[in-house]
Amino acid sequence: MTMRSDHACYVEAAVTELAELGLTVVGHAVTGRPPAVRTAVVSLAPPESGPYADEDDDIELAWDESYGWVLRLPAEAGMSDWFMGEDLVPGPARLARWADMVLTHPGLTPSREDGPQRLPETDDAAFEARLSAYAS
Repeated sequence: MTMRSDHACYVEAAVTELAELGLTVVGHAVTGRPPAVRTAVVSLAPPESGPYADEDDDIELAWDESYGWVLRLPAEAGMSDWFMGEDLVPGPARLARWADMVLTHPGLTPSREDGPQRLPETDDAAFEARLSAYAS
């Protein structure tokens, strides 16, 4: 069985890229350390311009090992989940560009709407290697 990697360093790299791109990171939390399902949440201040600029609450950017990254955005009927895509461990710079684009121009990128890309209990050496590449 493949050793499960901690995802904290990957999330830290993502937080750094989000901030370097100019998004305001209010805070973040890494949860679900192995062997539990790995998850993380990054809170972003609403952007200065675009359709979400007038929001009162922070915007949640969440990651888990089954679905990857998702922005939880305000919508008329409550919240709307905007999934990044099929890559569960995209490079932090790619993630930051995607988040910025969705927050400023949501019509330019579709949300992936299908099920999970992998199950947390899957023995997946390639996935673990991608996560562990961010470890110090």
